[in-house]
Amino acid sequence: MRASNPREVHGIRIDIPHKGLVVLSGPAGSGKSTLAERYFTAEEIVSSDACRAIVGQGEGDMRASPQAFQLFYRRIEERLARAQLVVADSTALAPSSRRKLLAIARRHELPATLVVLAASLDTCLRRNAARRRRVPARVIRRHVEQLAQSLAHVDQEGFDRVYVIPDEALRAGTVQIRRVPLPVERPESGPFDIIGDIHGCFLELVELLERLGYRRRDSVMAHPGGRMAVFLGDLTDRGPYNVSCILLVEAMVRAGAALYVPGNHCRKLYRWLTGHRVVLQHGVERTVRELSALPAPLRQEVADRFRRLYEQAPPYMILDGGRLVVAHAGIKESMIGRMSRRITHFCLFGDATGERTPDGLPVRRDWARDYRGQALIVYGHTPVETAVWRHNTINIDQGCVFGGRLTAFRYPEGEIVQVEALAPYDPRPNIRTWEAYAGMDGSGEEPASGPGGSVGDFGRADAAEPLHIAGVSTPSAGSISDSPTASVTVPPPVSVSNPPGPKSI
Repeated sequence: MRASNPREVHGIRIDIPHKGLVVLSGPAGSGKSTLAERYFTAEEIVSSDACRAIVGQGEGDMRASPQAFQLFYRRIEERLARAQLVVADSTALAPSSRRKLLAIARRHELPATLVVLAASLDTCLRRNAARRRRVPARVIRRHVEQLAQSLAHVDQEGFDRVYVIPDEALRAGTVQIRRVPLPVERPESGPFDIIGDIHGCFLELVELLERLGYRRRDSVMAHPGGRMAVFLGDLTDRGPYNVSCILLVEAMVRAGAALYVPGNHCRKLYRWLTGHRVVLQHGVERTVRELSALPAPLRQEVADRFRRLYEQAPPYMILDGGRLVVAHAGIKESMIGRMSRRITHFCLFGDATGERTPDGLPVRRDWARDYRGQALIVYGHTPVETAVWRHNTINIDQGCVFGGRLTAFRYPEGEIVQVEALAPYDPRPNIRTWEAYAGMDGSGEEPASGPGGSVGDFGRADAAEPLHIAGVSTPSAGSISDSPTASVTVPPPVSVSNPPGPKSI
């Protein structure tokens, strides 16, 4: 999701997130203010020159600069606090100036875009000569020297997007700016079938999809009525058929039949596949063992496809014009519409305290207890015995891999559809224990229901015939082992650098 390398723009559109900070950087006379006025409203632009005029004796009153920049930064803070777009119009040639602006954007958990106007000395001097308030030529020369120094490392400063507009594009006036949504803001409006934590329960997943009306087409399941599946992450670990789950979900997402947000187990598998040190426990060892048993070409293919799936996924999604939000472990109201490492961590792990129970389970605060937002939040991560409505949120992880149920929430109908686990693949945790330590035992809450009835009203269908994926074992329900996965020693993962394009396998 980062475009950290500078982009040389020759008449190409610059994509600016519709909320967040845009930092314009360039020498005096490079055309920053002209560019800002062409593409942004007066309310969106905060100009250091204008702030100088407000607190001093005009735009050129350099003695007023300390107070002017206090106003400059304060106005930027105010707009970002309201999740609005703000354009910082100053020279921003010193790395320290850019760092300060970047820190403000990070504090408000919004994207920061750097646009560098790489105008030549001749262009700046020519533009300066036509201005009403002229900057001394020696100052412009110093600015151009600073610009040359900045270009060597602006791609390493941490901005989400960096664009460098060369002199010829500035002179030709061929730059176009387009406002784009945040990666978490999706245009889809439904209807959706939102599916909770799968954890390798492939047979149950296929059965659930078929019950929801999805039909098989090669290696993809799609809904003939145009409904989309939304997967809440944790595709793998603990269950028996992790590779099959990866391939099915990735194929559905690639075909446009599904959406996906990652879970904490997805993150752990991704880190292992990309060469990070990972402790092989809590179920990932079973996925690693499956991958390691595959023939090398298929193993590479699965690794590449999962890596692409993970890398292209946002930490959460805003759907149906803001009426619906999906996240693996949930999200606080104040985080919706913002993006940061902290928010990503929350979406993956929930509101973890860092403490552990005597059984080794993570202790989490119950964020849903305080939620009062308008958007419906559908999430999973912490298994609960029954899906319940809590302040316009619903947890649809009913612990299938622990012998519970695999759940789908149909939106906008508000119906719950479930299938029973064929076996307790990982029988160690007690779901009641999870609920109690997470403060989510659901006491006093009503079971989720909709036109189709309450959670318990859906009977079990016969075990679904497994979807055939070449080279991957997906046996029938009768051959499933219910023994917990043992610790295993595995070779290092295959290289996933320079992955090939998707293949049909």
